[in-house]
Amino acid sequence: MSESLQDQLMALGLAKDRPKKKSRPKRRPKKQRAAGSGQDISLDAAYRAREQSEKASQERAKAEKRALDLERRRINKEIEALLDGQAQNVDGADLKRNFLFKGRIRTVRVTPEQLAAVNDGSLGVVFLRGNYLLVDPQLRDQIAALSADHVPDLSGVGSAEEEGDHPVPDDLVW
Repeated sequence: MSESLQDQLMALGLAKDRPKKKSRPKRRPKKQRAAGSGQDISLDAAYRAREQSEKASQERAKAEKRALDLERRRINKEIEALLDGQAQNVDGADLKRNFLFKGRIRTVRVTPEQLAAVNDGSLGVVFLRGNYLLVDPQLRDQIAALSADHVPDLSGVGSAEEEGDHPVPDDLVW
């Protein structure tokens, strides 16, 4: 009874012998092929190459950031040298002049006389290291020539061009 059913049928001649399995040679794993290159590289080599390229791109990004920071500092020093003693801000100014700069509403403190001068363009505003300074228009133009990012545009706030497709209804304007 220890024989299997197939062995018993083979002994009676009712079943055919099992064909012997051919032993296949073991296959080596396929090597990963690099995209675009005609040569085969291993998976480990591909990971190393990817890590090296990522590291190189990170180093390039850091170098570009460093270069931009150095340029920004150089420009800030030049602007600071131009503004040395030229700012006309008053410590006790009690009025606020609001304006749009870099997508946000900003404020500079002014006196009533300075407010009128800023509104008619005989005084300009310059941004330096988080402060908004009141300066003469000639100095503002010199600073704008160095870096336009340091000079906010005070004209056109609330103009019809900014309203675009959604104008303010006449009954809401006062």
